[in-house]
Amino acid sequence: MISASNSALSGIQAGLKRQEVSAHNVANLSTEGFKKETVMQNEGSTGGVVVHIEKSTTPGPQLPQADGSSSEGSNVNDAEEAVNQNIAAATLGANLAALEAIQQAEKSIIDLFA
Repeated sequence: MISASNSALSGIQAGLKRQEVSAHNVANLSTEGFKKETVMQNEGSTGGVVVHIEKSTTPGPQLPQADGSSSEGSNVNDAEEAVNQNIAAATLGANLAALEAIQQAEKSIIDLFA
């Protein structure tokens, strides 16, 4: 069983990882052939959040070249990444609020015995 503090901390780490992956994807929005990464979050066997990162296999759009050939563009969708960044911010906010509530509860318990 994982403590409430550790659970909130694992949620914060998951939010930070989601933000990091999204920033990496956006930075490579114009990189030919770049494949975006996707963050998958699951509950750990003892609680908390476990993060898995998967690389997309979806092809990017075909971009015409000056010589008449084409090359594959990035498969990053900027609207999808904006949603991922909002999810990361909400994840961070919720877990920080939970951590603050845990600290307040612990302080109240200590105050009872003081």
